Amino acid sequence: MALTRWTDSTRFATGKMPRLCALLALLFAAGCSLCAADVGTFTPCLQFFYRSWPPKGLAGTPICQRFINKYRFATLYSRPRRSPWFSAYLYTVPAGKRPSASWKFEPQVRV
Repeated sequence: MALTRWTDSTRFATGKMPRLCALLALLFAAGCSLCAADVGTFTPCLQFFYRSWPPKGLAGTPICQRFINKYRFATLYSRPRRSPWFSAYLYTVPAGKRPSASWKFEPQVRV
């Protein structure tokens, strides 16, 4: 009986597990395609800076970031520190009325 269980679990591991891993990898790749970053060209993201000029004095790798194939914001990134120095985006006021739902808050932070 123990041998039968071992054989069944081995068959599961060799038959369905590779397919499951491939499916998860495919779903992960599809999710990553929504968000992308362009390190090479920074011209499309100059629109996010005042007068189309990035800040001076910040040496960093310019990254132009997209979401659903539209440029959303620009980042000057420090590779040695692994952190952004500066990020820029355009804020647009949403059209329509504000939602009437009450704000959520953390009870421990109540003033």
